[in-house]
Amino acid sequence: MNSIITQKHQLKLLAIVCILLLASCAGEPTRQPVASDNSVSKGSSDQSVTKFDREKYRKGITALNNNEFSKAQRIFIEFIRNKPELAGGYSNLALVYFKMNDYEKSLKQVDKAIQLNPEQAQALNLRAQIYIINGEIHKAKDDYIHAIKVKPKYANAQYNLALLYDIYLQEIKLAIKHYKVYLSLLKKPDEATIDWVKHLEGTLKDV
Repeated sequence: MNSIITQKHQLKLLAIVCILLLASCAGEPTRQPVASDNSVSKGSSDQSVTKFDREKYRKGITALNNNEFSKAQRIFIEFIRNKPELAGGYSNLALVYFKMNDYEKSLKQVDKAIQLNPEQAQALNLRAQIYIINGEIHKAKDDYIHAIKVKPKYANAQYNLALLYDIYLQEIKLAIKHYKVYLSLLKKPDEATIDWVKHLEGTLKDV
């Protein structure tokens, strides 16, 4: 019975992690580190990013959040054509392809984003998810670790890394550690994960 419960919980967590990942990449690309030349965030020192560019970018984000994939794809391709030096366009185009289940194209675009900005935590988080789908678990781990090194308070990456340690690597102590960091960063408690951490702590006591 416990194995059935555990399996159901893991599937639930996998669904949650995908939602968290997508929400993060769609909602935060304009908040890249200010130190990066690739930032298109408000207040960026990159004067080449015009008001029109920013508005176009926001329209792409809105289309992505509304699951208007063709529209979002068209906008971000145009944005990349006009601003090929900025990582945000590539990472969001990668997310469009990810949501369309075209993981090969998604990986190609997110690789470009990371080449331009190796410190873009959201892009690292997305690429890690693609690696997991492709069965490249250790590559995924490396990207999650890099993401939280760049952005320690990135709750989604903390959660995803915990999940990877939990399900794929069976490193329960590390899983608990990162679940707790994730929980500490939330504004509202995640009762399902709180209960799951208690369960994992109980399994350690039983050993």
